[in-house]
Amino acid sequence: MPQKKQTSLAELRVGLLVFTSIVILILVIFAVSGDIALFGRKTIVRTYMSNVDGLRKGAEVRLSGVKVGSVKDIVFRGIPDDPQSPDKVEILMEISGKIDGQDAVQRIRTDSRAILKGAGVLGDNVIDITPGTLKGDPIKNGDRIESQAAKSVGDILNAAQTAISNLNEISEDIKQMTGKIVQGEGTVGRFINDEQFYVNLNKTALQAESLLLSLREGEGTIGRLVKDPALYNQASEVVAQLRQLTNQVAEQINAGKGTVGRLIKDEELYNRANSLVAKLDETSARLERLMAKIERGEGTVGKLLTEEKIYADARDTIESLKSISARLDRGEGTAGLLLKDERLYHNVNNMSAEITKLLYDFRQNPRKYLSIKVTIF
Repeated sequence: MPQKKQTSLAELRVGLLVFTSIVILILVIFAVSGDIALFGRKTIVRTYMSNVDGLRKGAEVRLSGVKVGSVKDIVFRGIPDDPQSPDKVEILMEISGKIDGQDAVQRIRTDSRAILKGAGVLGDNVIDITPGTLKGDPIKNGDRIESQAAKSVGDILNAAQTAISNLNEISEDIKQMTGKIVQGEGTVGRFINDEQFYVNLNKTALQAESLLLSLREGEGTIGRLVKDPALYNQASEVVAQLRQLTNQVAEQINAGKGTVGRLIKDEELYNRANSLVAKLDETSARLERLMAKIERGEGTVGKLLTEEKIYADARDTIESLKSISARLDRGEGTAGLLLKDERLYHNVNNMSAEITKLLYDFRQNPRKYLSIKVTIF
């Protein structure tokens, strides 16, 4: 009996040793694969999303596709005021992996972004974090990473379903259009099914062929233009003459001859033009100074334009002239009578005639009017 008890105790020890060895082996395998960090530092970071789309606790957290941790918890926040709020769900992530012998958390910075992505065709979702840059600060335990919306599998399927629906509608339209074409409806249908169009097209092709043949044989005006070598010689001579004329004009311009050459080569003309431009600039400056004085109300013109008293006096003068002209038109006053009274006109006319007669009589017999009678006591 004591011998059996010793055997059972030895077997128990061997079993515990084997179990412990298996557990240690499993832990070492997970540690090597990165699923369990036995001695690495764990950092908890969080992000907020409006929809986690089936994300579960324990899902992978990746850094540019490389696993660096797992989702520790998914917590709904309080009821938001805005239905479009992007911070409805809080996701806690445990970062514990290493990349190139360094803690992965060192590559996660405040300008990193957390993106919800699908890991496969079965619909598993993971959190993929973009690496940070030097513009961001190092992430610390409990810090927040901003999230970035990404298209989910459901969104892609909905978009694909919409595209398929639109494709079906387009297919129906194409089917109806091809049916009309086969029946000879519309322009394209008549183009394909109308035999008369084929006959006309054949005639046009034959006429074009005949025209090309006549051109090739040099018949008609265009044929002679194409086939006659004399036309080419004449055109060549014209081009040569134009080239010679161009060379002569260029030589005259370079030599400063002719109007264009003098305009280009004559320095005196340039000096005159420069002087004219300077005078124009000076005149423009004077005009600017004059306009400035006028705007300030200086000088006669400035006062006429800006001083209200002169404007009022001018307005009153115009009103007075209007009143005087109105009175003259009505024949009021001495001047009005002079302009309107016909009797005065006839009297003046008669007086002018009498004065004319008197002057004529005086010239004929001046003694009649210049006689002097002297009386002596």
